[in-house]
Amino acid sequence: MPRPPELSPRKTPRQQRSKDMLERIIEAGTRVLSEHGYDGASTNRIAAEAGISSGSLYQYFPNKDAIVTAVLERFSDQLVARIDAQLARAATMPWRDSGRALLAAQFEVFEENIGPLRTIIERVPQLGGTDKLDALRRRIADLARLYLRAHRDQFRADLDIEAAVWIMVEMPSQLAIRYLVQPPAIARDRMINELADMLIGYLTRPAPG
Repeated sequence: MPRPPELSPRKTPRQQRSKDMLERIIEAGTRVLSEHGYDGASTNRIAAEAGISSGSLYQYFPNKDAIVTAVLERFSDQLVARIDAQLARAATMPWRDSGRALLAAQFEVFEENIGPLRTIIERVPQLGGTDKLDALRRRIADLARLYLRAHRDQFRADLDIEAAVWIMVEMPSQLAIRYLVQPPAIARDRMINELADMLIGYLTRPAPG
């Protein structure tokens, strides 16, 4: 779905110099969001971080929300690429190992983009959501569903596949966000292992006698 004009760059750069400037502004927006949050991410502050004038910034973006939307799109692209690459590797791994690797990839990209992540939590409804994140969620859900059905004999007999798919997609994301936004006194690797063990136990525990 195309973004509305007020949330889109003013123009699509064709020359390399303009492409580099657009990239520079998005990277500056990412840094400012990480340091100052949405409310502190003024266009003046982003322009100063990028080393350009406010007038030059407005040649590329009409307002702050257009820059923030571009930053969130970049975050979505990075998350999709990281998870996609891990999904390709996971096809050749035992499912317990691939599950841990997918969890680790998600935690890592969230941690690397904590500023955009906080903005997603606070501002996505106002900015119209992120179609790419929704598409990634659907892709992971479809692959999880196919895997559970293809390897039905490896999981507990009474497993509700649709319930399991929802839990496997939603629970890790929500816990990863909470862990990074309000960090507990738990090492990241320990958190990933505990979460993986929890999901493995859920999928494989014997049915009640």
